[in-house]
Amino acid sequence: MRHAHERAACLVRAIDRDDFAETLIGHLAERVAFDAATIFVHRRDQGPIHVFDNFTGEKAKNGVREYLEKTYALNPFYQAQRAGLASGVYRIRDLAPDVFFQSEFYNDYRIKVTSREEIGYVTQDWPEGLAEVDIALRLEADETVELALYRYLRNGDFQKADLDLIQDELVFLLACFSAYWRRNRASHDQSEPRQADPFGKGRISSRERQVLELVLRGHSSESIASQLGISLATVKTHRKNAYEKLNISTQAELLNLYLKHIGTELAQTS
Repeated sequence: MRHAHERAACLVRAIDRDDFAETLIGHLAERVAFDAATIFVHRRDQGPIHVFDNFTGEKAKNGVREYLEKTYALNPFYQAQRAGLASGVYRIRDLAPDVFFQSEFYNDYRIKVTSREEIGYVTQDWPEGLAEVDIALRLEADETVELALYRYLRNGDFQKADLDLIQDELVFLLACFSAYWRRNRASHDQSEPRQADPFGKGRISSRERQVLELVLRGHSSESIASQLGISLATVKTHRKNAYEKLNISTQAELLNLYLKHIGTELAQTS
């Protein structure tokens, strides 16, 4: 018990220091074994803010840059937090919807589709063969921390006991990170706040946009019908009409258009 209190005190003292993120990761490493970690803060309609990663090697660092530039928009955590993900501890594979990745959908977008990955793909240059557990911390102003812990599968997957140990720390982690973020957010994010334009603005209806956003998140037509409380035929009609209005005919073209939209929004905030 004394050791636990000392670890907690160490993290609290780090709230006003530049090494808070490293201390936070060290704090978790005392509880659960993992090989690497990243910390991003997600905004609903903007790119994530990079807070920390301890990947080594230029290739892995390039993978982080690729993720921050565009592929974050495909990530199940990003999509889940946009839908209101609560603070908690999640396996990344449990956040992915029913038919998350289809190779036709993700060709040539800095994505490697592979069944060996938990969610069916990996960002170009991102380290491969990792099990991932995400700690979600809901902050003020519609922001969510993604504190991801990674373990090479050759070292064994995360177990329920690992997730339970992290869950025990959740309230404390949220309190510490919230205090740190109130003091240091500006030093991490230099972009001007703005309201992002919704995808397809002025071209498709709000319901059609809802359907396409669920398509982009990897949901099947049946899953979309269930989520929106509409019939399967209505889902297909909305999708067909939206495709016609956007002058596209395939999921690959939809993804291309969406990534261009994300890229434009990021350029306008930089």
